[in-house]
Amino acid sequence: MDVVERSVDPADFDLEDPVPPVRCARRWIVANVPELDQYKLLDLLLIADALLTNAFEHAIAPRLLRLSHRDGRIVRVEVHDASPELLPVLGKPGGRGPRNRGLLLVNRLASRWGVDPGHSYKAVWGEVVA
Repeated sequence: MDVVERSVDPADFDLEDPVPPVRCARRWIVANVPELDQYKLLDLLLIADALLTNAFEHAIAPRLLRLSHRDGRIVRVEVHDASPELLPVLGKPGGRGPRNRGLLLVNRLASRWGVDPGHSYKAVWGEVVA
């Protein structure tokens, strides 16, 4: 059996469109994480969808989607945006309708998640264990 080493360098996907390119982002994620089983992949896709939607609804461009692998077992998805002052807020669990629940979903599905603020940007991320 051949062993292929996965690069520790992150893979980036620019988000230049004015609307979230969710379908393209999903295809790109699937192509870049072939090691995930279908359940973990679905978790990662749902996390990415929620983070992308938040970035497009509550933050400003430029935006970037990033995948990285850590310790050979952890896959991290990050969404960077140019709104350092807007930190994400968890939605209300009993709230009505499908909106404003994205980070609750991320909180439930991710093994870890968080926000890395910068001077002119922030990165909101979630991880799954492969």
